[in-house]
Amino acid sequence: MSLIETAMDYLSVLKQRCRGVSFVMVLTLTAFLGFVVFSPLFITVFVLRLSSARWIIDTVISTWFALAVAAFELLYGVKVVVNGDVSNIDKYCSSLIIMNHRTRLDWLFYFAVQARYSTLRRFKISLKDELRHAPGAGWAMQAKQFLFLKRNWDLDKIRIETSLKHFQCVNYYPQLLFFPEGTDFTPYTRNKSKQYAKKNDLPEYEYVLHPRTTGFTSVFGYMKLYNNLKQVIDVTIAYPQNILQNESDLLNGNIPREIVFTVKTYKASELPDTSDNDLVIWLEGRWREKENFLKTFYEHKQQTDDNNYDFNQNLDIERDLILYSIGAILFWAFVTIVTVWCLLFYTYFRWTFLSLSVINLIISTCTGFDSLFTSLSVM
Repeated sequence: MSLIETAMDYLSVLKQRCRGVSFVMVLTLTAFLGFVVFSPLFITVFVLRLSSARWIIDTVISTWFALAVAAFELLYGVKVVVNGDVSNIDKYCSSLIIMNHRTRLDWLFYFAVQARYSTLRRFKISLKDELRHAPGAGWAMQAKQFLFLKRNWDLDKIRIETSLKHFQCVNYYPQLLFFPEGTDFTPYTRNKSKQYAKKNDLPEYEYVLHPRTTGFTSVFGYMKLYNNLKQVIDVTIAYPQNILQNESDLLNGNIPREIVFTVKTYKASELPDTSDNDLVIWLEGRWREKENFLKTFYEHKQQTDDNNYDFNQNLDIERDLILYSIGAILFWAFVTIVTVWCLLFYTYFRWTFLSLSVINLIISTCTGFDSLFTSLSVM
């Protein structure tokens, strides 16, 4: 390899890493600055017990979700393809979204589906508890009442029921993304899943992990009890080209060039009840379908290297998404520029911002904004 070729390869790697770092910095900076600036508003509307408090908080934070979609689609050129029963998604009802957990950041990319065919405002996600402490983004997730789980069923069961009861108290219909597998797909977790399959006389999977049925059946039952659950949305995510496995890949600029979502919808009333084993059987059946679908999908991809899927994209929806994304970019650019300007030139604002940052850190660490807003809403 010549010196010129070596230099070109180095510049290519450097460019890719700069893309990844800039992507993370944009989302991290806007989340931190935005939450600190808006946190007095969030707390005030709950203290005043305004009926629109939850709507106000979720609307502001959902614009940041739209910014994330704009960042990876418009700015970084990620191709998002959505296939399946998207026309049957009811954007106004309470729904439970289940998806295979291929990477640690699947939830971030699912924003693109929610923005197109449902609503980001009522969108909630079940995530690992440690993510709640991320400055800015983690605080916003707490304020938006994401469901953070500790992988301790005795504790998680209480947290799940408390969160879903809270939505009932404020007459709110959540749309919850839940990962029944419990963790992302890696060589280690795949081996653990195969061991579980052998122990329980189940088929071994190569593309998905066996779902943990207890969590799913509990969430399903509680959402029917408290949130008038109407729909279960079964989503299969696939990465036809490169896979972004974790946050390190993101920083290195290994942003997926293409993501494919396949959607199936089910009426909650037509699914088995949680009192018997039929709901477990139903869930396991969906995961067998995912395994078969992904096996065919990736084998076809390897054999043909064809990027032209026969998936129909609604041009009106794509146009609306572009407008929504541009609006989010302009909104957060304005918030960021004004905040930075005030930090640079106004001493009072700097001290106020620092004080709010410390207060937010204390609240998020000691009680959590989710617990705080839950308690304020029932006072």
